[in-house]
Amino acid sequence: MLKSVLNLRYTGVALLLAALPLASRAQNATQDELLRRGDLVGGRPHSSEPRTAATTRRYLGSGDPTLAKYLHENVEINKIPASQLEDLYSRFIEYTRDQRRNWSAQEWDEASDALSRINARYEAVRKDLSLEERLNIRTMQGEFRTLQGARRVKDRVN
Repeated sequence: MLKSVLNLRYTGVALLLAALPLASRAQNATQDELLRRGDLVGGRPHSSEPRTAATTRRYLGSGDPTLAKYLHENVEINKIPASQLEDLYSRFIEYTRDQRRNWSAQEWDEASDALSRINARYEAVRKDLSLEERLNIRTMQGEFRTLQGARRVKDRVN
């Protein structure tokens, strides 16, 4: 019993230590550098705010098959209006939370590529978003990177 408690503590410490380089890189990098790498992180706003009616789903077109896998809907990313982008991120991160324990390294890479395409659309329309929407999106971007980093650490520890 004591041995398992100590292993749990060491795992927690290992996770924290593994996150330090990511945190320092995020603090020292400019926003443009973070955008190029796909490492967008931001403040963590309160999630108690309800979603607006603008999050109704109306995506048309042939779409991206990889994004369709994660969103369960055919999505043409370059035609998504700013008003629906927060909902898109929300559904993407929900799917990531559900599947994160089952994904292989290759599946994490595919999801990261998909997020990069969504991030590119975010950059194209971000000026049309409110500050609150931008913060919520940044939070979800950061959560994805945190989940991905935690999985990498877990794989290394095991």
